[in-house]
Amino acid sequence: MNPYDQLAGLDLPTLQVLEAALALGGLVTETEVSALVGADATPYLQRAADAGLVARLRGRLTVNGVLREVFARPLGVGPAAGQLAAVLNVDDLKVVANNLGLPTKGRKADLLEAVAEFFLDPDNVHALVKRMPAATRTVLEEADRDGGRIRRHGGSGIAHRSRYTNRYRQVHPLDWAEEHGLVYRVTWEDYQLAGQVALAVRGADYRAPFQPQEPPVAWHTPNPPAVRRDAQAQGIAVVGLLSALLDGAGREPLVTVKAGGVGVRELTRTAKTLGVTVPTVRLLLAVAQGARLADLDDRVVPTAAYDRWLKLGLDRRLAVMLKAWHELDYLPSSQTGPWVPEHRQSWSPQARIAALRALGDRATTNLEQAAQWMWWQQPLTFDGTTTVRGLLDEASTLGILGAGAVSPAGQALLADTDIAEAVGDLGEVARTARLQADLTAVVAGTPSPELAELLGSTAVVESRGIATTWRFSPATVRGAYDAGWTQQRLTKALTKIAEGGLPQPLVYLLADVARQHGSVRVAPLASTLVSDDTALLAQICADKRLDKLNLRLLAPTVLASQATTADTMAALRKAGYAPRQQNADGRDVIEKARRHRA
Repeated sequence: MNPYDQLAGLDLPTLQVLEAALALGGLVTETEVSALVGADATPYLQRAADAGLVARLRGRLTVNGVLREVFARPLGVGPAAGQLAAVLNVDDLKVVANNLGLPTKGRKADLLEAVAEFFLDPDNVHALVKRMPAATRTVLEEADRDGGRIRRHGGSGIAHRSRYTNRYRQVHPLDWAEEHGLVYRVTWEDYQLAGQVALAVRGADYRAPFQPQEPPVAWHTPNPPAVRRDAQAQGIAVVGLLSALLDGAGREPLVTVKAGGVGVRELTRTAKTLGVTVPTVRLLLAVAQGARLADLDDRVVPTAAYDRWLKLGLDRRLAVMLKAWHELDYLPSSQTGPWVPEHRQSWSPQARIAALRALGDRATTNLEQAAQWMWWQQPLTFDGTTTVRGLLDEASTLGILGAGAVSPAGQALLADTDIAEAVGDLGEVARTARLQADLTAVVAGTPSPELAELLGSTAVVESRGIATTWRFSPATVRGAYDAGWTQQRLTKALTKIAEGGLPQPLVYLLADVARQHGSVRVAPLASTLVSDDTALLAQICADKRLDKLNLRLLAPTVLASQATTADTMAALRKAGYAPRQQNADGRDVIEKARRHRA
């Protein structure tokens, strides 16, 4: 089992107590842990014991080794002295034991046990640290600030005591620390400060972080009708946003960056178009990709599944989105930089369920307080309070929360039941719009795909919310005519969806743009044939041998060719004509034969 999953249900103070116990060496008493955290740790140690994480051994409490996978460096300190001393040989262990006032006879295992027991007693460690040389203390304090690692150049092994002078050969401040078991060599030049010693170096007044009081939250009893109304409104809005995003991507796919994903500039542009924040765009893209409504390759485009999704009712559309959100293995709204689908083994979709379960049947309007409280309840379930707040914000955007409480849709996620049924009737999609004299079209609710496509091709979105507003302009109407609409067809289509008919300003706009549209025409042209002999040009235009040039009479004296100048010249000469080439400013081109030399 993943150690994080095994500890996920423990609250913050219990984990803090276990971390303190590990920092003390992992074999402790309730009194020692309580002294380090500055409060009674017994209830929390008992809670850990009930979870199988602490056991009693020889009158002490031993911490389950699985905790070391979570707290690799508890309280920022390294391994305990007993663990580090195992690398010493018998002679070096005897030196350390002798300097600590311990027996020096016996096997290596006996010496090692005696040294480990010495450092398990905080009083012994504090007394030892108190009498070490000032220079040694300075080095160890600096090592503690650097994570317990010390780099030493020159010298090796332990400096043994002389039998004649009863003094040490002090050549470095680390010698005293090494001879007394405070530091241990881990590489040729690197030493590791023992964990219990690091705590003692911090001073007798040092206390480990401990937060037994849960953060306050302004809870209140939810109002079920208000929760349902708010959640449904959010659901309708987010379905409309996803439709607008993918409709836009269908017309103009979202480009990706070389490093992969959608870049910040494209995200910002899309957020501005939709009238939402960049984190909301990240969430929509993640849900669309998770539900296979969009494909991310070299650009973001809708899939065929999106077309099928559009034919569903609003409740079923929302259910598809909520299932995709629940199965995401990352938190899109917390990303920075480009949006890229992440796959993190440390993140479990169950964190979303844990957040909803933590809310239970309570409600709050302060999601920041709720995030602090949830993280305090289960720190290892959530990667910091920012993660919890991101989860709650996403749930609110999707209608999983309503009025600060878990909505019926959220309850369905928890119970793994039919989400669409729990969501309830979200109403029919809007198939008509209110066309106004100020050249706007207002759609209450979510527009049908046909209505969204018609308004999207003839106007631009001005605002979104409970209602969506489009605005017509000469440029948008011209774009519709460019796409193949005619004035007659467009007027008929808009009349069909208009509530109360077309306003006169819009009728005038459609007519004015249609009158001007196409008055100037642009056609592709590669080269021209010019001659004062109109009969000759007519003959050339009718010559079947020159069909590949796609000649077209622009004026009595001008023919247009879709072939290049060189290809047109070659074709005319091959057909028996005698053309002469001119450059761009109308001057004759002299075709001089090139002379080649070796």
